Amino acid sequence: MDIAKKIWFPVVLTLAGLIAVISGLNTEQTGFFMLGSFALLIAGAVSVVATTVDLSKTLRMAISSALLVLIVVLGYADYQSIKVPIDFQNEKEYRYAHVVQRLKDIRTAELAFKSKYQRYTGSMDTLVDFVANDSITLIKAFGEVPDTMTLEEAIAANIVERDTVMVPVIDSLFGPRHSEGRAHPFALDSMGLVPFTGGKKFELQAGTVDRSGTDVPVFMAKDGAPFDRSDPRMVGSMTDPKTNGNWE
Repeated sequence: MDIAKKIWFPVVLTLAGLIAVISGLNTEQTGFFMLGSFALLIAGAVSVVATTVDLSKTLRMAISSALLVLIVVLGYADYQSIKVPIDFQNEKEYRYAHVVQRLKDIRTAELAFKSKYQRYTGSMDTLVDFVANDSITLIKAFGEVPDTMTLEEAIAANIVERDTVMVPVIDSLFGPRHSEGRAHPFALDSMGLVPFTGGKKFELQAGTVDRSGTDVPVFMAKDGAPFDRSDPRMVGSMTDPKTNGNWE
């Protein structure tokens, strides 16, 4: 009865460590988790021995000190096994918000380029030059449309005039009125660079795919240096005429 009272906790500690090790191996847990699990198992096993064998006071003190170290290691390992993945995910979400914003800018510029030249460009230098120096056509209506009329009716009645104007691409697509809700301000010189990578570039491709005998323009922009290599962000496709991003 006395032995049972002495060893029940060490036995429970040992079983908990054994279960943690088996679970960690089966679920491919992090190294910190496995370290903590082995520490728990060893601490439990040593405790069983210490409570069932008649040991000298010096040896018991040594075992207690070793167990204390193992407990500290266990606590730290368990803390790290939770903290590290959370920190990684938080950093990933922060960085990817900026990466996605830049991919959206590239898509916006590519769509404007295609509307003028009927194709996409696979050159980032060409795209940046287009945004900086080119212009696109806008149709503007001058006048106020009455509530009882459509725009076309107001134009036919000479209440509203419609005119075609050329506007700079950068003002039309990335001017102050487009600044709300962005992850970061638009910077033309950085449009082709992956944020937080020290100057690594987005991969940009363009071409055509055949659809029912017709060549359809396609493009794809991809993070060339992803924070999470198993989950790079990209927009567009070289095999399908779509312009959505893989985060959407």
